[in-house]
Amino acid sequence: LAPAPNPVFLQTASAHQRAPEDQLAKEMTHDLEMNFNKIAPFGKEDTAKELQDHAAKTQDTLVDAVENAEVAEIKRAVFRALTRLRAATIKEFDTIARLETQAIDAYNDAHHYRAENPLAHLHEDEAPVETDKLKSFH
Repeated sequence: LAPAPNPVFLQTASAHQRAPEDQLAKEMTHDLEMNFNKIAPFGKEDTAKELQDHAAKTQDTLVDAVENAEVAEIKRAVFRALTRLRAATIKEFDTIARLETQAIDAYNDAHHYRAENPLAHLHEDEAPVETDKLKSFH
């Protein structure tokens, strides 16, 4: 049998040798550095300006839409509050009108105008027709 290799020796020997992956990584890095300046630029300055202007207009449109939504919500809330206030006002007015009508009815039930204010006929203050000097006018 052959003696087992010394593990320390194996580690030392592998430390001095480069792995094939290291060489491949070095070549790829070198290729990228060489070809980086050869890559065509993506987009132009005027294209970027157009996109930026379009984005700004879109943001303005969105801000306007949000503001319009806020205004619509405020109008809805105010209209709802005014509707409730109107309903409460009408209810109070109806209550007051009902109470006033009840007070008038109660007064009319307790008082009778003809009984409290008797009617004085004009003919009661005059003499009977037979004794009237102006009988010929009747």
